[in-house]
Amino acid sequence: MKLSSNRFGNLEVAEEALLTFPSGLVGFPSHRRFVVLEVGDSSEYQWLQCADEPSLAFVLVDLQVLDTDYQVEIPDDNLQELDVQSTDSLSLLAVVTIPADAPDRASANLRAPIVVNQRTRKGKQLILHESIPIRFPLIPEPVAVSAEATHTAASASV
Repeated sequence: MKLSSNRFGNLEVAEEALLTFPSGLVGFPSHRRFVVLEVGDSSEYQWLQCADEPSLAFVLVDLQVLDTDYQVEIPDDNLQELDVQSTDSLSLLAVVTIPADAPDRASANLRAPIVVNQRTRKGKQLILHESIPIRFPLIPEPVAVSAEATHTAASASV
């Protein structure tokens, strides 16, 4: 199938690559058909491109890639919506925000992960408890070294 993207131009994608979100995504309930586009062979990131709206695309990261103790219990009604069977493989993805003026402050939304059933190609964006971070930093902030610690280290090396 052919689709158009403001970011990637005209694309040809296999029908089997299409993901369907029966409920849409948060803030985009009427947009239900998407494809995942790889950024590169070695990249941890992907693009979720809307098949019906060329300007709608999101950066994603697989939550298994992040170094967190992140676990999610998917409610039964959501599993039913995705037609999950015991042998199905599920992907758990997070939408990434990259501030234009500070790309080093990129973050992943852990509170609203996207679950995809690889067999049915159905997806669902979950809304989890407010204690889970919306902005999980993807690039750790550098640890500040105090002047006292630097002085002590310099004295010890003499």
